[in-house]
Amino acid sequence: MGCESKKYAIREISELTGVKPVTLRAWQRRYSLIQPERTDKGHRLYTEAHLDIIKEIQGWLARGVAIGKVKDLLGNPDIAPNIDEPPQALEHVEPILTALAEIKAAKVDSLVSSAFKDYPLQQVEDLLIAPVMEALIRVKGSSRSVQKALFQSVMLGRLSSIIESENKAAHKGHTLVVNLDMVGSVYAWLWCMKIAETGQRVTMLDGVDDPAGLLDIGVNFSQLSLFSNRALPEATKETIAQLKLNWENKLVCSPMIEHLM
Repeated sequence: MGCESKKYAIREISELTGVKPVTLRAWQRRYSLIQPERTDKGHRLYTEAHLDIIKEIQGWLARGVAIGKVKDLLGNPDIAPNIDEPPQALEHVEPILTALAEIKAAKVDSLVSSAFKDYPLQQVEDLLIAPVMEALIRVKGSSRSVQKALFQSVMLGRLSSIIESENKAAHKGHTLVVNLDMVGSVYAWLWCMKIAETGQRVTMLDGVDDPAGLLDIGVNFSQLSLFSNRALPEATKETIAQLKLNWENKLVCSPMIEHLM
């Protein structure tokens, strides 16, 4: 009797590919990109063939192809569009900028939510969040501060909601995430979300200006993760050096901190 091929539940395929379950469901329902099998109870099951399709989808998205155009390209590399130029911003960016200018918070949130459902996190960060923040820097006058505040508010609300959902399904341990930047840094919360997507339950400490207090808490978490996107005072770097000794391989630092250390 032949061996059956390996099949994966949606959480398993999510961990293998880095694509959130909500995104996998959107690719099935909204875009008909992938059709998983079903168990007798209706739960999705993915095969190795599905895994290959997901990786192909990720490849097209990484090359800047909009999710709505991917279906025609699957299995048809000869009809690929001209992708020699850098990836283009997601189709959500211009509508978001318009909604920010009009202070339409619900519209901004709807667009951001849609992007998180349709695209993997890295594409959202690189092709939506970064272009929006760059565009907001160019807004003239006092409107810039208002629009930046609205975007930050919407992003933090959406990210915290996704992280809360990920925490409910977490099963690989508990990570303490410490943001050493200003409270409400969107990139700090993105860092936290990336950890949550690995199956770790996360607790976020937002805007810690003196991490020395972490030296007293003991190694009570699976991991300690430190984030900063800016230069750090010497005292903070000394504290991080001590934390590295205390936590050993359980300490994970953002790229900027690693560079500074």
